[in-house]
Amino acid sequence: MPCNILRMKNSLETSKSEGILLADERKRLRIGELYRYKFSVNKDELKEQGIDVSQLFVRIKNEESPLLRPVYLTGPYSFYIDIRPYNYNENRKFPGKEAIPFIENLKPDERFKVRILLNKNSRVGDSSIYSWTIDIVSQLAVTTIPRLEFTFRIGTTRKVVKKSNGPFKSVEGVALEIWDTKTLWDLPPKYPEKPVHLVIVTHGIFSNIGCDMLYMKDKIEEMTFPMDESINPNIIVRGCMDIVGKSGHGVHCLGVKVGRYVLEIVDELNKKYRVDKISFIGHSLGGPTQSMAIRYITVKRPDFFDPVKGVKPVNFITLASPFLGVIGDFPFYLSVPLDMGALGLTGRDLNLKYTPFTSRDGLYAEDEAYSERSKFILEILPQAPAKKIFEAFKRRTVYANIMDDGIVPLRTAALLYLDWRGIHKVQKIRKQNKKSLKSNGDESSDTPESNEVSPSSNESDNNVGEIPAESPNKKATLQWTLPQAVIHGGRINKYTRGQTNEAVLDSDGEQGVSADDQKFEPPKEANTILSALSVLTASIPDQEYIKDPAVRKDEIIHDKLYHPEELPPLHYENRPIVKKLIYPNESVNRIQERIAREWQETMTWRKVLVQIKPDSHNNIIVRRRFVNLYGYVAVEHMVEHHFGTKVCSELADDPNEPKDEPDQPRQSDQSNGHNEPSESEKY
Repeated sequence: MPCNILRMKNSLETSKSEGILLADERKRLRIGELYRYKFSVNKDELKEQGIDVSQLFVRIKNEESPLLRPVYLTGPYSFYIDIRPYNYNENRKFPGKEAIPFIENLKPDERFKVRILLNKNSRVGDSSIYSWTIDIVSQLAVTTIPRLEFTFRIGTTRKVVKKSNGPFKSVEGVALEIWDTKTLWDLPPKYPEKPVHLVIVTHGIFSNIGCDMLYMKDKIEEMTFPMDESINPNIIVRGCMDIVGKSGHGVHCLGVKVGRYVLEIVDELNKKYRVDKISFIGHSLGGPTQSMAIRYITVKRPDFFDPVKGVKPVNFITLASPFLGVIGDFPFYLSVPLDMGALGLTGRDLNLKYTPFTSRDGLYAEDEAYSERSKFILEILPQAPAKKIFEAFKRRTVYANIMDDGIVPLRTAALLYLDWRGIHKVQKIRKQNKKSLKSNGDESSDTPESNEVSPSSNESDNNVGEIPAESPNKKATLQWTLPQAVIHGGRINKYTRGQTNEAVLDSDGEQGVSADDQKFEPPKEANTILSALSVLTASIPDQEYIKDPAVRKDEIIHDKLYHPEELPPLHYENRPIVKKLIYPNESVNRIQERIAREWQETMTWRKVLVQIKPDSHNNIIVRRRFVNLYGYVAVEHMVEHHFGTKVCSELADDPNEPKDEPDQPRQSDQSNGHNEPSESEKY
């Protein structure tokens, strides 16, 4: 045998004994950026090369200096990482004891080391190919300057991934597909020749499109892509990335940037495709921002939403968005810093303060007589000329957290008016059922508590879903943090003023106050500071929760269509001057009432209340796939009821007519922990 061939053979055998490196990557990420890897191996092809493995080793290292670990003001300088076997699906139980690998924060100079298995969970069908999807996500949240570096290796042994020896050489039978942020957010429609439904998503404060809204984008595409061509909406999901790191610039500035982006992206897409429909989804501050964007488009391009030649508005969706600002629910010691610019112009906008020196570009048409009126930006948004566009949307839906969201409280996220007493009644029934179970010694049964919705009739025979019994709250020790109205006993009145008409009719059919009003208990209010801290301290789902839908207890607890005729009479109209002097929040409440009615006096709204675990404000959009999976129920509900098969079928059958009738309850496995509202509540 020639000497050189013998040397090559010995070298190969040595390499196999030490391990073979199958992937070796070094990348950098900025705020709002990620890399998605799809790693696949063909076991048969590896065997042909003498590589027989049943497991592989992954090592990902944050290459930043350990001195950056405690720096959060301009960071955090960390990564979120998860590795999903090919057959993992949130909707189905994941078999076996194998864990789904993920890490919440890979801090500077830390390593994420995990073993992945070549088994039925990672196998692609009946083939010899095994595959995994790896997301490496930047956790930067504030500044746009830093770039975080990481290294990513996969090999056949622990030793080979620990240290790279020389240049990496590819191996036959191994494939590594790579998507960066731009590629993921620039996917084409499934049917280029058909009309396109453009979905615009808008992020909230200290957030971003690329990473924080990715899960929602994935779910919309997973829902619509497999649909038959006859009903397929041909979705394209896009988001404006120009407002990352600019949360303090004010609602007007952010909305103008998003509005310009929408006009540009539609013009660009129309060069290749034909954009026929458009939907908007906004989280937190993204709700007012996308509203301002729609107003800007209406003023600058009045023909954009033309019913014949323009783009048809389909869905207007918000999740935990402060339509009414936050001043009515924030404690005084937090409102003052907002007034003083703690969050820039955005803080003043949310505190319902006028900012006279900001631009009015896109607020009013040039010939509008009322353009000189000094109004708050949140009050201007739903007014003409944009109002007719909001009315033209086929569906308008708000999602709100009923508890554990002190960032955007329930009243402002749900546009003030709800069937508060109906919600309270089913809450009371739920507590009674819990006491009954305890008295019978059956505390282990959780089906009546969490997995079912039992209709309960209110005064007008309208069904509302039962509310699960709430977990203990630190209400006594946190009373000092609540608004003054709560301390002085005005908390109940705050909710009864927002009570819809249909639930407060007396026996003569006139509006009245029931005998149970004195016992009325509004939902517990979340503490703002604790809600902010929960981003860092909230518990994350365990493996059982991630792998088994049956154990998830997060729920849709109220899902109802609200009509304009249900609005109660104006409360703050023609009030005596004495009351204006006595009650310090009188002017704020009056403004919020005006804003809420402007949004609802001519429009029907679907209001969905969800109960999910802390940190509920970020969970409601599943900001990170496994860390925030508690909010899966909200995203799943939103996707199915706005982009699902039934909705798309109706739109395909009659695209010119809105479908306002309630959907029928979905036939699904009740063990999923997803509560279906009663038939009269569905939209």
